[in-house]
Amino acid sequence: MLIDFKEAARYLGYRQNEPDATVLELMEECADAVQKESEPRHIYRRFTLEVNGNVIKAGGLEMTSRNLSRNLTGCGEIIFFAATLGNGPDMLMNRYSRLSISKAAVLQAVAAAAIEGYCNECQRNIEESLDAENIYVRPRFSPGYGDLPLTLQPDFLRILDAPKTVGIYLSEGGVMLPEKSVTAVMGLSRENSRCHIDGCEACPKTDCAYRR
Repeated sequence: MLIDFKEAARYLGYRQNEPDATVLELMEECADAVQKESEPRHIYRRFTLEVNGNVIKAGGLEMTSRNLSRNLTGCGEIIFFAATLGNGPDMLMNRYSRLSISKAAVLQAVAAAAIEGYCNECQRNIEESLDAENIYVRPRFSPGYGDLPLTLQPDFLRILDAPKTVGIYLSEGGVMLPEKSVTAVMGLSRENSRCHIDGCEACPKTDCAYRR
């Protein structure tokens, strides 16, 4: 599980400037702790996809999203995906929220970068598994991004049986637990859109027909 320190620094609010030596040392310490305490798991299922205008149907779920519909242009199938680092990082962050606010903030940023890195690793493995079928994978698109509502989460997790398969639950307030968990969809197409695995934000092609 690779942790991108540049991504972690971005979560900490660093943009043009880089963290100083003290912060970098703390980031390395927190990265070691997150690696040690994480138990990364993921699940995904592949479904036939139907898109009519802004209405997307797959896996018995109906979603309405202009952004996602555009991202899925040319796709005939879709993957429902969920991943988590497990409860360990949550316990670390909760512990240091009482002991050291600064360290808790760095843990939060490093763990956020860790789950993104793990999701990228999972997606690359999915892409490799589909090479023989000449099928290409679009970037992940998560509930809550753009106009895809977070209210889809309960049905999404139910379809994946996520509480049993990977241990992801929703709190009464609708927050995913463990905290460092991700759900997403990935379109599958026979068209090679050459999409960036880190998503549209990392791609300079602003006029792309698939841009989410």
